[in-house]
Amino acid sequence: MKERCLAYVVVFFLLAQAPAGLRAQGLYAGAAAEKIQACTDRTLYISGEKIFFKAVVYNEDNRAGGILSRVIYCELITPDGKKVTGMKYLLENGSGHGCLPIPQETISGYYFLKLYTRFMRNNGTDDYRYIMLKIINPLKTEVLPASGTSDTTQAVPGPEVFADSPGLRLSLVKNTFSPRELITLDIHADTGNLAPAGISLSVVPESASGQMYFPVRHRAEDHNTDRYLPETRGLSLSGQFIDKKSGKPVAAANINLSILGNKDILVVRTDSAGRFVFALPPLPGNRDIFLSAMAQPGIVPEILVDNDYCSRPLHLAAPRFTMSGEELKTAFRLALNARIATVFMTDTLPDASPLRETTENAFYGQPTEVLPMDKFIDMPTLEEYFNELPFIAKVKKVGGRKTFWFINPQPEMTMYAPLVLVDWVAVDDLEKVLAMPPAEIEHIEVVNSPYIKGNVTFGGIVSFISKKNDFAGIDLPASGKFINFGFLDDCSDHNLPGILPRNVPDPRNTVYWNPSIPAGTDGNTIISFTAPDTPGKYTILLTGFSRTGGLVRTTKTIVISQ
Repeated sequence: MKERCLAYVVVFFLLAQAPAGLRAQGLYAGAAAEKIQACTDRTLYISGEKIFFKAVVYNEDNRAGGILSRVIYCELITPDGKKVTGMKYLLENGSGHGCLPIPQETISGYYFLKLYTRFMRNNGTDDYRYIMLKIINPLKTEVLPASGTSDTTQAVPGPEVFADSPGLRLSLVKNTFSPRELITLDIHADTGNLAPAGISLSVVPESASGQMYFPVRHRAEDHNTDRYLPETRGLSLSGQFIDKKSGKPVAAANINLSILGNKDILVVRTDSAGRFVFALPPLPGNRDIFLSAMAQPGIVPEILVDNDYCSRPLHLAAPRFTMSGEELKTAFRLALNARIATVFMTDTLPDASPLRETTENAFYGQPTEVLPMDKFIDMPTLEEYFNELPFIAKVKKVGGRKTFWFINPQPEMTMYAPLVLVDWVAVDDLEKVLAMPPAEIEHIEVVNSPYIKGNVTFGGIVSFISKKNDFAGIDLPASGKFINFGFLDDCSDHNLPGILPRNVPDPRNTVYWNPSIPAGTDGNTIISFTAPDTPGKYTILLTGFSRTGGLVRTTKTIVISQ
């Protein structure tokens, strides 16, 4: 019985020590592929505006829910696949929404909204979702050229798009309204088997509401791979660690990731192909990241980082840019309102973002001991502060190399190397660390116990915090890599205001947008919004995401009188 228990312990230990990438690849082998369905608030925009969208992720069995991915990637691209801008948004239960700002300098032309998950990149670009948009820049005469090269079929309405769907109904008491009059909609959605997985609502000028999709033909792909794991916990960063001299991958190597300004460090171990994956915290905006690898004898380290956005070649057919008379009138009104909005409108909705800011406390919590440098007389080297003062960490020489030794009888403290940090960046060259000028160090924190970070165990932690947060002038490892990484984005004004006060100008080009219409227990919902100041015809577009991966759509036309 003892031998059997011992065998179980050995197996458990081996599994626990296996690189995370190896376990992950086996875990997701054969997982159902993902697909995306999406819609935007409209399809005609002025440069500088925001594109509002909603997306629902399904698996290959056309079922919403139970999706592995928790992040959706959204790009605005040209027909030849060039990225204009891009953002990343969280998914909740397979559903997400956001608003992608169009750069002010974007020239007029046809563009595409491209949506996908990281897991979808394993199977090429066929199952990505593409929505064709028309963008107008009233301040520039350049026009994006047409694209005749395509790896897709011709633009057609998305699958399962039904006008006046019986499962999704929209009614209102009249069709003509005066400016600033309150408009009330009665929405009914089936609650049984035909109940939609999600409902969005937009109210936009009639000439700005046409939605065209580009489903691709399913053909044999020569780019299938298991390189990209699903982002089950949030955003991730992946890459490969190789020996630059031989070009071969380095397995079982520790890779460290530090987010500058965040008092945390992430550590993972490479798999047999030298690959690594970091699960990143839900931080907002762009941050500077430093990646480094622990030095290994005879290895010239090089860290290769995967592109966070899909850079696969892509060509979508786009017609020659033309505008009808109605579109010209609509574009003029949109441009005028967009100009007014830049002067008068600001985001006033509270930020309900789930994203957190930088960490205030150290990831290891309360240190065992803190050495404040200004409490002691000046010493010429940092090593003397450790060895001359009654401190729980000392500097010793082992095999001709200096290392930290802790006053702790636990065997793990000698089995594993300590984690040495300088302003929350891992540095494994202790000679460089001890050469830092003591006058530039504010204090030193020590954790006098084994510490597990990710799937790596450390024999304690020694953390140096500089006075100016500038690494105290130390040269960071040459094998390290600084990158400016785009974390998650959040759309604080995802529900455009439906009712405006009389003393506020009304520059709404999208009169109303709500990506997640709440359905009552009986399937009935009432939505109200204020009629816009700009007269003309408007389309009320109610879009339901069916549970089989398609769209159901109901529209009504209203008129705003002079």
